[in-house]
Amino acid sequence: MKYKLIALDLDGTLKNSNNEITEKTKNALIKVQELGVKIVLASGRPTPGLRHEANELELEKYEGYILSFNGARVVDVKTKETIYEQTLTVEEAKKAYDRAKEFNLACMTYSQDTILTEDIDDEYVCVEAKINDIEKQKVESFKACLKDPIHKVLLTGKPDYVASIEEEFKQPFGDTLSIYRSAPFFIEVMAQGIDKAASLDRLAQSLGIKQEEVMAFGDGFNDLSMIEYAGLGVAMENAVEGVKQRANVITKSNDEDGIAYILSQEFEGVEY
Repeated sequence: MKYKLIALDLDGTLKNSNNEITEKTKNALIKVQELGVKIVLASGRPTPGLRHEANELELEKYEGYILSFNGARVVDVKTKETIYEQTLTVEEAKKAYDRAKEFNLACMTYSQDTILTEDIDDEYVCVEAKINDIEKQKVESFKACLKDPIHKVLLTGKPDYVASIEEEFKQPFGDTLSIYRSAPFFIEVMAQGIDKAASLDRLAQSLGIKQEEVMAFGDGFNDLSMIEYAGLGVAMENAVEGVKQRANVITKSNDEDGIAYILSQEFEGVEY
């Protein structure tokens, strides 16, 4: 087979506008797994926020993977083994919080199956909780609740405002942290060098899969690195323009089963 590992972003890519994996897309992904292809769900979400989709696609049965926190953690769904992990120190997380407050951004992180935040009623904190189907917990002091290294600090604000301050926000950190937008209203703060491509490469190497044997699908800013990395980088029709410009191919939208469309062209027996 030409491709042996397929990386899938979730929101806006694997899932349609109704936040569902359609039967057509699910059937196509089950079929390629039956052919021996490995699937990795590659998302900015925390690991627990990917459990439903992993179950739907039967990743435990077919020995698939979860790449969560934009690559700060990679887990084998069947064995529950952590393949790769890189965290922020407590001090780095506190500095990100202080910088967020300078720009009046809401701030959150994760503890097991819970979002920790001072801003429990912030509209985008609520969006994050709903997307991941996990509970919010209000803390009196974000910095005081940081006891151990964490995978990610997530900051939120109005999309236009976040876009306007992103570069200024990042300046004091230089190259010491990975900081970028995912959704228009989210700024992700992670350990240095963390992105989907770097972790996807580590996973591929651990499986003995070559870079040119990797396929990646995405739609957002945080998908760009893995789309550029993959042997076949696929942008959804609904992707942001910068991703579409750098992809090898543009498929149909997430509401038109764009993943299944490409898989039907690349794998014998996959229907669209």
